[in-house]
Amino acid sequence: MRVRASVAALAIVGTAFALSAVGVVWSLRSSLDSSTTNTAAAEALDIASFITARDRIPHRLSISLEDMAAQVVSSSGQVLSASRNIAGQPPMVDLTAAPGQLRTRPRVVLHPRILRHRIRRLDLDLDYRFAVAAVGFEAEGRSGTVLVANSLGAADHAVGLVEVLLAAALGGLALLVAALVWALTGRALRPVERIRAEVAELSATNLRRRLPEPATKDEVGRLARTMNSMLERLAASTERQRQLVADVSHELRNPLAALGAQLEVATLDPSAAPELLRESIAEVEAMSSMVDDLLTLARMDEGMLPPHRDEVDLDELALSQADRLRSRGRVKVSVRGVEGARLLGDEGQLSRLIANLADNAERHAGSAVTFSVRHEGEVVVLEVTDDGPGVPPEHREAIFERFVRLDSARSHRDAGAGLGLAIVREIARAHGGSVGVEDASPGARFVVRLPVRPPGGDGPAHSRPAARARAASEVSGRAPR
Repeated sequence: MRVRASVAALAIVGTAFALSAVGVVWSLRSSLDSSTTNTAAAEALDIASFITARDRIPHRLSISLEDMAAQVVSSSGQVLSASRNIAGQPPMVDLTAAPGQLRTRPRVVLHPRILRHRIRRLDLDLDYRFAVAAVGFEAEGRSGTVLVANSLGAADHAVGLVEVLLAAALGGLALLVAALVWALTGRALRPVERIRAEVAELSATNLRRRLPEPATKDEVGRLARTMNSMLERLAASTERQRQLVADVSHELRNPLAALGAQLEVATLDPSAAPELLRESIAEVEAMSSMVDDLLTLARMDEGMLPPHRDEVDLDELALSQADRLRSRGRVKVSVRGVEGARLLGDEGQLSRLIANLADNAERHAGSAVTFSVRHEGEVVVLEVTDDGPGVPPEHREAIFERFVRLDSARSHRDAGAGLGLAIVREIARAHGGSVGVEDASPGARFVVRLPVRPPGGDGPAHSRPAARARAASEVSGRAPR
C-alpha cells in the first residue's frame, strides 16, 4: 500500500509539475519572442522613418544592438543597403511590405547562403534563429523594404536554462513528495500493522484478547472497534458451540447409559426383554427427536432453512394441533379464541412452531390448554395457554435458550430436551416475528406475533374471519370439556 500510494503521488505530482513547467516555459518563450520581435519592429520603424525623412538610403545602416542585422531591399529583391555585420549578403528573408506597412515573423532561419558565410562575414550571437520585422518605405523615387533581424539566441538560452532548472527542481520536489507520502502512509498504517500483529497472535482457544483501539475516530479506529466487535461475536459463538457440545454430551449420556443397561438386562433376563425393548425404543425415539431438533437449529443458524413464502391459514394449523392434543386425551383443549387468519410464510415451519408450543403446553399444563389466533392490524397473534405453574419473570427469556428446562418449577414425567422453544423462537424470527411468554394466572401464555407480510414477502394474504370463526366454534363445541 505504501508503494502504491508513493508511486501514485509521484505520478500525480510529477504530472502536475510537468504541466506547470510546460506552461511556465511556454509563457516565458512567448514573452521573450514577443519582446525580441517588438525590438526588431521598433528598429525597422526607426530606420524606415530615417530613410523617409531624408528621402535617401544610407550606404551603411546603423543598428542599436550587436545581435541585430538590417537590410534595405528594393521591390525587385536587390539589397540596397545593409548593416556592417551582414554587408554583401543576399536578402535575409523573402518578406516585403508596402510603404508604411509593418510585417513581422517571430521565428525564422536566415538565408542558407548567409549561414554558409556566417563565420567569415556574419557576426551575430549564439545561433541562426531570429525574429524579423519588415517596414515598407518610399525614397529616392522608389519603394523598398527595411528588414531587421533580431537574434533569438539570448531568449533561447534563457528558456533552456529555465527548462534545466525546472526539470531539476520539479524532479526533486516530486521525489520529496513521494518520500513524504511514503513516510506519512507508513505512520498512518502503523496502527493497522499493530492490529494485524495482534490478530496473527489470536487463536481459537484465546478469543478474550482485544485489539488496541486508537483514540482517533478515523478509519483505523473504526476498523479496530469493528474487529473487536467481531471478536466478541466469535467468542460468543465459540462459547455457544462449546456449551452446545457439553449440553449434547450431557443429554445423550444418560439415555445411552440407560439404553445400554436395558439391553444388558434384556440379554441376561429374556423374560423381561419385551418390556425393556419397548423402553429402549422409547429412549431411541427421544434421542432421535433431540438429534432432529439439533439438526434443525444448526441448519437455521447456517441459513439453510429459509422459509418459503406461501399463503398459510394459521387458524387451520392451530386447529390441527388442537385435534392432535385432544386425541391424546391428556388435557382439555379449547379453541374458542381461534379466528380466521391468513399470512405469508412456510406452512411446515409454522406447523412445527405451533406443535412445539402445543407439546410444551401439554407437558406443563394442569388440566387444560387453550389456543387463540387473531388479527391485530397487519400482525397475526397466536397464543397457546396452559394452566400449569407458569414461568417466573426472571426465566421468561432464558427458556428460549437451548437445553434450558425449569424442571424445578415446571416438572413433568415427559420432560423434553429443552430445544422446542428454541426452535419456536428461530422460526418466529425467520418469519419476521417474535415470541414471548406472559403470566396467565394461573399458568403461562406463549404469545407469537407474526406479520401478515414478512420482510421479503410478496403477494396478498387475506383472512376469512366469519367462516373461520364459525368453524372454530363448531370444533370447540365438539371438544371435551
